[in-house]
Amino acid sequence: MKKLLVTMIIVALNYSAFAGESSSLVNEEVASLIGQYDNETLVVISNELVKMANEEEGIGEFDLASTHYDRALKIREAIGMQSHKSFASIQYLASQAYSKAGNFCEASVYAKKASEAFHKHGISKYEEKANMEAKEFAKACAVVASR
Repeated sequence: MKKLLVTMIIVALNYSAFAGESSSLVNEEVASLIGQYDNETLVVISNELVKMANEEEGIGEFDLASTHYDRALKIREAIGMQSHKSFASIQYLASQAYSKAGNFCEASVYAKKASEAFHKHGISKYEEKANMEAKEFAKACAVVASR
């Protein structure tokens, strides 16, 4: 029963992403989920969003993947998981999706946050990689912004 419920929620989230919701509607949608479900179910929903985002990246839907990573992060943040290693990993994945979509400013922000989070967890290999990419994305952002 729980799996069916999660599947229905994910389908609704996916449909709303295709419909091109604004950021405020996405925030309301996530807030609504937080009020309705327990933390365990919310983690499952967040994990499913990450899986969907990964699949969307595989078919070149980078903007849609970015949206799903954002939602997964908002859910995890709302339930107090922003200090968890998985949060850093999702931030890093979001940075990659944003960069592939050509949104280098957002990519830089997410990569920088991921680098800082990896540092807190002592994961130096990924900290350095994310930090280097944050700088590269920031340069690309500056170039795009100057045009």
